Amino acid sequence: MTANKHFKRRVRERARRTGESYTAALRHLRSSDHLPEEPAMQWQRVEKSNFGYAVQVPQGWVERDVDLRNSPWETARFVDPSDRRHSVIVFRNPVGPQRAALDMAERAQTSLAANGFADLAITETEWAGRPGVRLDCAKHDVGRVWSVTEYFAVNDGIGFCLGCGSAAPADDEPLFTEMARTFEILPA
Repeated sequence: MTANKHFKRRVRERARRTGESYTAALRHLRSSDHLPEEPAMQWQRVEKSNFGYAVQVPQGWVERDVDLRNSPWETARFVDPSDRRHSVIVFRNPVGPQRAALDMAERAQTSLAANGFADLAITETEWAGRPGVRLDCAKHDVGRVWSVTEYFAVNDGIGFCLGCGSAAPADDEPLFTEMARTFEILPA
């Protein structure tokens, strides 16, 4: 039993975070544990209790000052100081009780399109343990690309967005997927 305590903790944490039953979380983790192992990345959990969320970022990433010119709803900005090819921003804003994650994504899509982003696509997904949407887009400039993936969810009239940007999207997809998977909307 002691040998499995860390695995059991992961199962309980996934069940709590996603709302799955213990058995469903166990089945998911058992199937994902059979994938080829990559070097384990070390993570740090950053809790923003005043904004109602916690985000996991890779060890070594640092938090930068928010840029309210980018958005008045920006609450956190994380970067890898040794690699400027990627960054993550978290937004939080009141959206009202009737608004859904899709509404937020459509507004963001309009704004991003006005700023030169193309290849815009919105898909439904589960994020932060609730129904949400994912918005993907890219800005192309002289052979370079800046790819953006944003995850949206609404909880009690508050909208949350995890915005992930990358100049190497194929390399960063697993990183951003894990950050999205572990994002937590904290209880009020």
